[in-house]
Amino acid sequence: MARKTKEEAQATREGILDAAQVCFHEYGVAGTSLAMIGARAGFTRGAVYWHFKNKTEVLTAMIDRERVPFIERLRRTTSAKRTTPILDLRSALLVSFRELAEDERLRNMMEIMLRNDLSVESQAMQVLQLEASREELGIFAAAFQRARELGQLREGVDVDTVARIVSTSLTGVLYSAMLEPELFEIQRDGAQTLDAILSAFVQPGVFTPGAPPTALPTDDDA
Repeated sequence: MARKTKEEAQATREGILDAAQVCFHEYGVAGTSLAMIGARAGFTRGAVYWHFKNKTEVLTAMIDRERVPFIERLRRTTSAKRTTPILDLRSALLVSFRELAEDERLRNMMEIMLRNDLSVESQAMQVLQLEASREELGIFAAAFQRARELGQLREGVDVDTVARIVSTSLTGVLYSAMLEPELFEIQRDGAQTLDAILSAFVQPGVFTPGAPPTALPTDDDA
């Protein structure tokens, strides 16, 4: 019985987050209330408050639900047990581009994060975005540092500079795909942009531009 209750509580929580994402995407963060989220999910406002104290907590949980698996995937690319950091990082990002292209929930999530309004919750979201950006930059830099140790980067390449170029360029692709989806495609343009950057800084032969992703590192590789 206790297990069933726990599973039911988790299902309710997931339902609230699903409904919150729909509401945030349709009405914006500022235009959404907990009552609206509860109504969309088919729960009372009390049920929502049982899981989340306020809208900021809902927003944070909704973002972390998608962000944490992405960060863990990236983090595995820096493993000292592996000797293919460029292939691993490229593959992790290519898989993420594909997921964004194919998963409407992920795309809506991205659009919510890229939009801005003047609500307190959006300000909190900006803090989360800043933290996530810094974490991603650190992982990118660590992957490129590992590549440099293995002789896979061109002479004189600064790993922090490459990490910033990758981060800002891919963010630009995401913004462009959100603003002009008929012109920009996340999967296609993300892959082409990433390969162009890597070709400029990585030694020839380390990866093949246009190639499909290789097998991703697992927890055993961490």
